[in-house]
Amino acid sequence: MHPLVRHSRFLGAGFLLVAFSAVGQTFVLSLFGGEWRELFDLTHGQLGLAYSVATLASALLLISAGRLVDHVPLRAMVTFVLLGAAVGSAVLAFSPGVPGLVLGFFLLRFFGQGLMTHTAQTAVARAFTTHRGKAISLVVAGLPVAEAVVPILVVAGAAAIGWRSTWAVIAVILIGLTVLVLILLGRSIPQARTDPDAGEGESHWSRREVLRDPRFYMVLPALMGAPFIITAVFFHQVPLAESKDWTLAWLASSFVAFAAMHLLSLFVAGPLVDRFGSRRLLPWHLAPLILALLALSLLKGIWLAPVYLALAGLGMGIANTLMGVIWAELYGTTHLGAIRALAQSAMIFATATAPVAAGALLDLAWSMEHVALLLAAYAAAASMLARRGLRTATASH
Repeated sequence: MHPLVRHSRFLGAGFLLVAFSAVGQTFVLSLFGGEWRELFDLTHGQLGLAYSVATLASALLLISAGRLVDHVPLRAMVTFVLLGAAVGSAVLAFSPGVPGLVLGFFLLRFFGQGLMTHTAQTAVARAFTTHRGKAISLVVAGLPVAEAVVPILVVAGAAAIGWRSTWAVIAVILIGLTVLVLILLGRSIPQARTDPDAGEGESHWSRREVLRDPRFYMVLPALMGAPFIITAVFFHQVPLAESKDWTLAWLASSFVAFAAMHLLSLFVAGPLVDRFGSRRLLPWHLAPLILALLALSLLKGIWLAPVYLALAGLGMGIANTLMGVIWAELYGTTHLGAIRALAQSAMIFATATAPVAAGALLDLAWSMEHVALLLAAYAAAASMLARRGLRTATASH
């Protein structure tokens, strides 16, 4: 039996963890911005500051907490993470003021966006070697599925029962999800060393050794590129639509192209990573995003919205697969949680600073076309740096 089929329940548990990380993702939390600003008398800037502070705090804590997945049994880790997200949802539901709002943001960003995806990807990367790329792709597919489904359900829930009750329901759902994921995991957690298809000979680096490896710093800007760019552009969709003479309704409907290509690219990227290795693909994976950004900076027309979003979705899917595989391929799996936590924290930091950086440029009278061109230059430079870093001879371990 194929390893992916044999461990389908394990992969299903990872898929659910990634999908339900939506509760801590910006595309869900941003849907309630209007209610929070009105109820707590906040400006756009004040709400954004509260969100950024909570996000940065979660990134800093993740650096140390991320190593837990290396030492805590997976079933206990999953329980801790899901119940933590449930507590965050309950805090939002019953928050009496801004401090409670910030605490809710922090808990959901830390347990949701941070530890839920980190735990799932680390466990899957550790469990597979030969089929690691395909396994990661199957699990990470939970995110585009959530992008397509969860906002609709959340908006409908808020309209029907109010935003507080919606977050209370989410808390209950997360508690129920804990039971379901534990059932799927069962008592036997697959490990690469017990998989007959697993490769041998991986070197296993400690986090301290990785921090002394120049390759880590040369690869990281490219891996942060996709989430940084996507967050910067998506957060400022209104000025983008205005500069291109698009209606917001047309831009919103064009996101179907993003979700579809995001999902499709995951299933293409997995086999490619398994065949060619993440080290060969990494320097080229930002090419679709560079094309999307160049199109935004140079072209106009109503057709451009779905085309740029399709290219962005293609780039994001490839990036998500590589982020789940590259660290295991470079540094082994013994300390994978601690190593991935560094990269995950950097990614969260990038997504927290991207809207601020792009907004500052817009405040300086830059156009979105110029911002897109600058982001394209960053992606190209990061790709060249990664290519150089990965061509460097492997340091002795």
